[in-house]
Amino acid sequence: MVAIYLAIAVPWILFSGLAVKMLVADPELRFTLETVKGWFFVCVTAGLLYLALRREIGIYRDAMGNLRKSRQDLLDILDAMPAGVMLLDGDTIEYININFSEQFGYALDEIATDPQWFALAYPDPNYRQEVETLRRREMERLAELNETAIRPLELKVACKNGQSRHVIVNGRLIDSRFLVIFTDITERELLHNELVKVQKLESIGALAGGIAHDFNNILTGIMGNLSCARMVLEPGHAAHPTLELAEGAARRAAELTRQLLTFAQGGCPVKKVLDVRRLIDEAAAMMLRGTTIRGDIHIEATVRLIEADADQMAQVLNNVIANAVQAMPAGGMLRINADNARLAADNTMALPEGDYVRIVVADEGEGIPEAIRARIFDPFFTTKETGSGLGLAAAHSIVNRHGGAIGIEPAADRGTVCTIFLPATAKTLPEAPPASPGDIPPVRSAERPSILVMDDETIIRNLAATMLTHLGYATQTCVDGAEAVRLYAEALEAGAPFAAVLMDLTVPGSMGGLEAAHHILALDADARLIVSSGYSHDPVMAEYRSHGFASALAKPYTMANMKESLGEAFAAAPR
Repeated sequence: MVAIYLAIAVPWILFSGLAVKMLVADPELRFTLETVKGWFFVCVTAGLLYLALRREIGIYRDAMGNLRKSRQDLLDILDAMPAGVMLLDGDTIEYININFSEQFGYALDEIATDPQWFALAYPDPNYRQEVETLRRREMERLAELNETAIRPLELKVACKNGQSRHVIVNGRLIDSRFLVIFTDITERELLHNELVKVQKLESIGALAGGIAHDFNNILTGIMGNLSCARMVLEPGHAAHPTLELAEGAARRAAELTRQLLTFAQGGCPVKKVLDVRRLIDEAAAMMLRGTTIRGDIHIEATVRLIEADADQMAQVLNNVIANAVQAMPAGGMLRINADNARLAADNTMALPEGDYVRIVVADEGEGIPEAIRARIFDPFFTTKETGSGLGLAAAHSIVNRHGGAIGIEPAADRGTVCTIFLPATAKTLPEAPPASPGDIPPVRSAERPSILVMDDETIIRNLAATMLTHLGYATQTCVDGAEAVRLYAEALEAGAPFAAVLMDLTVPGSMGGLEAAHHILALDADARLIVSSGYSHDPVMAEYRSHGFASALAKPYTMANMKESLGEAFAAAPR
């Protein structure tokens, strides 16, 4: 447009005046034409300028609109980033994105400057000094190497609500500004720590299970022989008190192995539908009895049922409540709440999405020091002089095997809060089972019924034979399931079947009790089979009848346990 204007304006300026002089002789008319010509030129020039300016203003408006749109698009992108973003110009914080405010809870007017942000984000002076030193060294490195990006820093940032977030901080120089990006890894770290904890417990569990199984066999020999010795002694014998003390010590050792077995595969829960209300009431009543602790129990009226192993759940609650009681030696209030909870797919416990029952146990003790908080679920870790360090570790293992989660955190004011999540079930409580039959004497043989004992441990075979002989039975022993099947078949063919068979559930490298039971029942559907194992939580031990056994005898056992188990086996209705 400028070129067109010049192409017209220059000839007009140069030649229009000459044309008027040549064509008009009258001075007055010439003056009038010159005036009209000038105004015409001015008007045309003004019109052309107006059009040009209007066009330029339109271009400017479009450019500013595009600039504003680009800026807003950039802000929208920054706000959509799954990380906190901060932009600094010197010590002034110019911008923070929405994710930053959501992560840490601060608005821009609360942290207008970098020193204000540091004072709030790192309230501990020593830690704040450490972070400032790290940042200063990184900035010096950038200046020395002429680089723009700092190396990632892993920091703990205090939020406005008092929580702490674990973040990775990246930064980059952009001219005179400094862009900082905070990537929150709190949930990832929690999940990672939980995975490491589970893997560690599984490794220890495999070791503990093997040790506990062998130790149970040894304890069976000790406890069984002690009970036999007490029975053969005359009443009032001087050795009775000593034997009773020894038997009590053996029972405590058996309890320790029971906790060790919680980590082993043999400790898998045998689940049935349970009411948490009854579990909590029974555990609280037992653990608070004789203490100065006051119990405050609130259970939601509509709390769901759970599907769990009753003994193992009782162990969890007993251990958690016992720790809470021990945390309040001078007395206090123990609060237990239970309600329903719905967990989303992205929950921090790494649990599947669904409905859960939440049990919260809160004490008023001194709390757990930060230095040992990460170790409270470690096996054998304890701060008590008389503790075994297995209580919370066992609770953690049991809850995990039930598809739940357990966590312990400091309370907002004082004390500790333990939270347990267990999957809720839509099943209903089963009807109460009928009363078990009484002790019925052996009925399958003549004067002295014979019982077959199968166990790979010599000390167990000899102990069982001694007990059965004392109870009036003839015995025959063998070392594995294959031999037990052969001996039973031979006795059956000879017309003198065994009155019962006591079988060890697990025989390393050979046929165990479960497989042998199937073979024996195929020969004689009325066989009286008793399963015995050191894995008292094994599903076969808990549901022995569904596997063809008439009774179960958990190791270690005493003479009284043997007699009770035989009574149950002989009282069972024939198949």
